[in-house]
Amino acid sequence: MHQELYDEEDLKSIEYLILIILGKAKGKISVLHLQKIFFFLWKFHPDVKRLFEFVPHFKGPYSSDLQEIIENPTYVVDCWEYVPPKKSSEVDKIVGGYVRITPRGKKLYERVWQGLKEKGKEDKAALNIVSAIELIVPLYTKLEWDELLLLIYTDETNRYYSTRSELSQKVFKRAESIINRLIKKGVITEDMKEDFLKRVKNSEWIFSKKHPDKDSLTIITINLPKSSS
Repeated sequence: MHQELYDEEDLKSIEYLILIILGKAKGKISVLHLQKIFFFLWKFHPDVKRLFEFVPHFKGPYSSDLQEIIENPTYVVDCWEYVPPKKSSEVDKIVGGYVRITPRGKKLYERVWQGLKEKGKEDKAALNIVSAIELIVPLYTKLEWDELLLLIYTDETNRYYSTRSELSQKVFKRAESIINRLIKKGVITEDMKEDFLKRVKNSEWIFSKKHPDKDSLTIITINLPKSSS
């Protein structure tokens, strides 16, 4: 699906969500992190799931539609800047560059975010979006790329979307070091270390060429609040 095939309100909703995530991420985020935050929302919130599709990719779960909208927004214009990866930086290549909010974007973010929170007082689906964003954005944005991918890869509910990853072996080779960093950051506890090491050991399916079917989810719809730019 390409942008020209999107319903106008759906496209605006995606762009407002990108803006909200950027605002909650203190104004700058890697494309890899933005993709994985959307994947979390997409998995657990059917109102987001109906907007686009995620597929297995060499960096794990990925949406080409989301990538296109990140690079070329249609309605929420001049609110963020896509910074392509530097050719000389291996990390930049892995994370796919960065997205940075603009001064105009900061002002619009405040209005859209407040509008969504107000809507959440009466609309359970909107409240669920607010709660998910407040939970996942601060968590994911404090993670390095390999820490983020280790959490994605060792969650068996993500297996369909991780089986084509070209980064999994690199991540798994330093799994214990990554887990130690996650403990220091308070993402997991020391008591969880052995369980995570077992999850790494039991993740052979990630290298399999067999792709299990995706789980089906019931779809509901909400309209994110509109705001004039």
